[in-house]
Amino acid sequence: MGDFFIYAIGVGLILWIFFQTVRIVPQREQFVVENLGKYQKTLSAGFHILIPFVQKVGYKHTLKEQTIDVP
Repeated sequence: MGDFFIYAIGVGLILWIFFQTVRIVPQREQFVVENLGKYQKTLSAGFHILIPFVQKVGYKHTLKEQTIDVP
């Protein structure tokens, strides 16, 4: 029974690292990537791979049009 919990924690850790590595940017959005807290690049729509624990998405920017009511 104890081995099951160790395997479950290991599988959970591997899945967490995988989901931190793979990023899918939706259409009409851009992600700003930071490398140890400094700007590195901007990701456009598509599939991207990041280095876990070093690179992270610092900001998600939408490119959709926004309407404004003008009196």
